Order: sequence, then structure tokens, then C-alpha cells
Amino acid sequence: MLNIGDSIGIIACSNGKSKVDRPLIEALKEKLKLQFGIQTIEATTLYQQSNSLFSGTKYERRDALMNLYLNPKVKMIFDLSGGDVANELLPLLDFKMIQKANTPFVGYSDLTVLINAILHKTGINGFNYQLLNLVKKDATLQESYFSKVFMENKSVELDLTLGSTEMISSNETMIGGNIRCLLKLAGTRFLPSAKNNWLLLEARSGDIATISSYFAQLEQIGYLEECKGILLGEFTELNEKQQINDLKKLILSYASKYHFSIAQTQEIGHSSMSKPVLIGTRSKAL
Repeated sequence: MLNIGDSIGIIACSNGKSKVDRPLIEALKEKLKLQFGIQTIEATTLYQQSNSLFSGTKYERRDALMNLYLNPKVKMIFDLSGGDVANELLPLLDFKMIQKANTPFVGYSDLTVLINAILHKTGINGFNYQLLNLVKKDATLQESYFSKVFMENKSVELDLTLGSTEMISSNETMIGGNIRCLLKLAGTRFLPSAKNNWLLLEARSGDIATISSYFAQLEQIGYLEECKGILLGEFTELNEKQQINDLKKLILSYASKYHFSIAQTQEIGHSSMSKPVLIGTRSKAL
């Protein structure tokens, strides 16, 4: 994966970063350079333009992303954004060129749509992770996660409250990420198959009624019938509203019907403590 002296690309394919985030991003670039020996190449579509939420039009964001894929110096692409509009890029991307570049894409939240679409169209693994965690609280732990996953090419162990990491063998595929954003791919040519795969699901927003509706849609597109297991990540609003037991009851009702395995962790999601997790085939990356 990454070695000292390598370069990574940073970009915002979803909502652009606010100008007030610039000091944090500059601190991130400095930490990557001084602590890990990693250089950064900043895409032209990183910060919001004018008074807009966008870092550029969908075509400008597409071009900026493809320029990173075309740059032989870029060894990985880290998207620092989140929000709503990453799926605008999907029909505009050159997946053959992306496959040829073979550059892993890393992001979280709304970038679930790009990570899974790229995996489906090219077979290239990605990672569910927010790189800005490196310069937020508990940075020492994040530094160890970054080093282990992205420089040593190893996985980090997850603390599971249900299930066991042994349930997920080294040659299986994990798809998914943010449940709301994954469902943007439903009915499109960009949705990966759930057949015999593990499904990662987490959410920042959504009470139990909202999350129940998402699971109903997952059932209706055949995901719950086909998947081998579900790894539940952090559901932030459910935690705040003390509805996690309702989520457990919900997932157990589906598991008893479709006979998939269940694992649960609070270490994947929108928290600044979240760990990087591979989206793709583990045996291919390790």
C-alpha cells in the first residue's frame, strides 16, 4: 500500500469542505508529511466554491477525481467529504480507466456510493474511513490505525458486542457502509451483489422508524436474503435516543427469517474513534 515518500490525493466528491476546515486540512497534510513521510496532492475540488455547498459542478468533480487516477504519483485517494451529492458522479466516471489505475479509494458516509460502485465495476478494494480523524481527538490511536492499515497493509481488530471476527473469514467480501447512502445505489447498475457477502451497515442520522424503513428496502432488493452476514456499525442517533435494543430486535427478526450471521461494533461509523475497514475481498488486500 503506502510507503515513505509516496503521495496520496485528497478530494471532496460529495459536499465541499468549508473554508473554516482549511486549518484542519493543512494540519492533516503536515502530519502526513512529518509523521508518515506521505505527500498530499490536493484536488481542485476540495473546498466549497462561492456560497455553494459544492466543490465544483459534477463534471468538475468528475474531472478532478479522474485526474487523480491518471496521476502515477497518486498511490491512494482519500475523500475528506461527506453529505449528499457523491452519486452525481457515478454515470460520468471512466471505470475502465479507474480499473487500469488500480488506485484504492477511501472515504466514508456519502462516499459509500463511490466505494461500492468502484468495487462492483472494477473489483478494486476500497476503505470506509475518514482521514481527518488523524487530526481530531484521540489522534494517537488514529495514528496507529493509519500506520497498520495503510502502511503495513494489515487489518485492525474490532471490538464486537455481538458475534466474532472469526465469523468473517479471510477470503470473504465486505460491501456496504452508510445504510442511507448505500441505498442510493438500489435499482442502478452500480449496486454490488450481496450474494454470499458480508454487509456493513452504519448510520449517523435516523431514528428507529427511519432505520426500519431502510431495512425494509434492503429486504425488498434481495440483500437480506442473499447476504452471508451483517456487521452493524455505529448508529449515532439510535445511540442518542437509546433505541439500540430496538435495532437488535429488528436485525434478529430478519436474521431468523433469512439465516444470516450478525456481528456488531461501535468502532465503525461517524465517530472520530472509528477504525478503517476494508470494503472488498480481504484476502486480496492482505
